[in-house]
Amino acid sequence: MQEEQNRILDLKEEGYSWTQIANRLGYPSVDSVRGRVRRTQRYKELMAKQKEQTVTKNKEQEDFQKKDFYEDGSIGSQIRVRQTSRKVFTNEELIRLHGFNPDEVKLKTATSNEWTTPVDGETYYNYQSKIVVVPKNKTEITLEEMKQFFEDIEPRRIELSCEDLPKDYLLIPLADMHFGLNTDKDYEELRREIADKIINQYEEILFTLHGDYFHVDNFLNTTEKGTRIDDVDFREGVQAGYRFLLPLLELALENSPNVKVVYLKGNHAPSIDYMFINGLERLYPQIEFDTSLDEFKHAWLGNHSIFMHHGDKVKNANKLVEIMVSHFGKEWGESKSRYLITGHFHHEKSLSFAGLTWYQLQSPSKHSSYDKAYGYDTSESGQMLFEFTETKRSAIYYV
Repeated sequence: MQEEQNRILDLKEEGYSWTQIANRLGYPSVDSVRGRVRRTQRYKELMAKQKEQTVTKNKEQEDFQKKDFYEDGSIGSQIRVRQTSRKVFTNEELIRLHGFNPDEVKLKTATSNEWTTPVDGETYYNYQSKIVVVPKNKTEITLEEMKQFFEDIEPRRIELSCEDLPKDYLLIPLADMHFGLNTDKDYEELRREIADKIINQYEEILFTLHGDYFHVDNFLNTTEKGTRIDDVDFREGVQAGYRFLLPLLELALENSPNVKVVYLKGNHAPSIDYMFINGLERLYPQIEFDTSLDEFKHAWLGNHSIFMHHGDKVKNANKLVEIMVSHFGKEWGESKSRYLITGHFHHEKSLSFAGLTWYQLQSPSKHSSYDKAYGYDTSESGQMLFEFTETKRSAIYYV
């Protein structure tokens, strides 16, 4: 009897579970094997020792951390800690908790959860957190600092070359131009055809930089989110963007007393697009610019409402209409007619519904490596221009 009890307790001290001991020694259940030793002094001492070890372990700060370094430069970190009090962490505190310096990295994503463990009448809070951080660019700047880059630009003044103007209006939406992937030489004929329309003279001309005017957002040839795409000459792409647009803006100022330019964020290069349009704003004080970072915008073109979105954030036309009505209810009600203009997909769509006409624009850009890889290189390339009278849309030009 005692020999059998010693065999059971020896196995238990070696780390076997009660189920494993029962199976090894041929007992029908866990209760039957424990019943053999439950009344012995050795069993009671063994159970007391295990309880003490469990309490000690639970009271200790269980720190666990794992870090992963990714190809795009971001760093993933997982931690698990035990605390005596519940705490909600700020982003900066969370970064420090993971062992990073908030001055050197910024939070990209964070997932956290918490559960409690009662030990000897005390409650401990188990906190588990997973974050991804990215190094801060040492040259990171604010929007106001960005605008200061253009303080030294000498403004140009362009004289209006006409007196009697027809009551007509021209919309020039420049969507998905992707300069860098394309050059101003590629768009030379396009620029001539746009210029041919501008010299017809208009009461008002509205240009929209409808997102993705440039192909990449930096010298690393990545998009805003860090996705590496086609290898392009970034510097030459920016210069080509200037060479294409500046002559058109100056021609517009010669042929219309009211010229507007609206900036829209795209998904490829919103930062460089933004810097570009701020330089233009400094260069041409006669032009009315909208350089706000809003995703959804409205502009008047005579009595006509032009509602705008790049097309990447909200893709459903019905949902977009709901958003525009919510954001611009007053303008909606005062409009003679309403038009919703989106880009992003590079191919044309149009639909009239709910008191509005929606146009998804063509793109004049050549196809990127992404387009070719995923079969998006079958749509017709082109540029759409819209002409209006005081009361209606009078023409759409495909150039």
